[in-house]
Amino acid sequence: MNELRSWIIERLNSNDTVVLVAVTHASGSTARGTDALMAVDMNGRMEGTVGGGYVENQAIIAIRKLLEIGGDHQDLFFDLSPEAQQNQMTCGGKVSLHLERVDPQSEACNALKACFERLESGSACAFLVARAPEEKHCFAMDEKGRVLYPSLPKKSASSLESATNFYGASCFELELPEAGKLKTARVFQLGFRPDPVAYIFGAGHVGKATSVAASLVGFQVVITDDRPELLTRERFPKASMLRIIDNFADPLAASRDAPAIEIGPQDCAMILTRKPDIDKEMLSCLLRTKAGYIGLIGSKTKRDGIFAALREEGFSDIDLSRVHSPIGLGIGAETPEEIAISIMAEVIAVRSGVLTQLKC
Repeated sequence: MNELRSWIIERLNSNDTVVLVAVTHASGSTARGTDALMAVDMNGRMEGTVGGGYVENQAIIAIRKLLEIGGDHQDLFFDLSPEAQQNQMTCGGKVSLHLERVDPQSEACNALKACFERLESGSACAFLVARAPEEKHCFAMDEKGRVLYPSLPKKSASSLESATNFYGASCFELELPEAGKLKTARVFQLGFRPDPVAYIFGAGHVGKATSVAASLVGFQVVITDDRPELLTRERFPKASMLRIIDNFADPLAASRDAPAIEIGPQDCAMILTRKPDIDKEMLSCLLRTKAGYIGLIGSKTKRDGIFAALREEGFSDIDLSRVHSPIGLGIGAETPEEIAISIMAEVIAVRSGVLTQLKC
């Protein structure tokens, strides 16, 4: 998502109009949910996807027509069930899309940029467009209810905050107070959360390959190691941070050029270091975090030895059940690149709820 946001800002700063395409409702079997977003510029160049295939192609056709007539928004609905016979698709689901035109230096552009700026500081936020008869207003709001653009009366801000979901897209009707009255507006909201972070401990071959795979599926990447000769921009061009530490006794603390880090439930942590004693110390630290995924590279024998030592330190079986080891899905991976794919496949499975239990 970070690359998509950067692309949108680049296009707007180049004085190009961008049309946002968001999935505002999805039910049944569909390619993407309401977290899907695509952007298309005046020349037909695009970034992101709302699922590809028939639905995305129809959206692109609609965008061309919208730009031809000078329109600023449109809602599309697709019934993909065989019974509807709207097309030859047999997905079985139903999808609603919203198209929103954003012109450079417009109110929508200012609100969207304000939203993205706050997102960079680590706060969830939402871009909103409210339409009433012959009126249109654009807003940016963060998850604490602060209106980032423009200034709003307190009652109106409270109404927006109570109805806003800071994840994914939706359309809804809302009554906004104005001059002692309530005015009904149709609102398009597009919520953004900071990208999850893949914390990779170990800058060896597998760590290098995993950083690429994690970046491809939308994670910011933070690499930590005590070997500066391996922790270079040439080896990790996609990483958002390279942390050189003195040792792995407390890998999350500030050290040398490495700022302290806090791992949240949306983040994943992979122990890809080179020694069992390092791995034990690492795992002891990571089990005290709220990491949504913890993976440990190595054999079952190595894992069992580390687990035994951690039990002696007071960690319970419930604590240790958070650890995925041997790391990665069992797909017969051997090369660093194959192992990286298996690791990120497991992360995706855990995040989606498909996989929750420790492998034995």
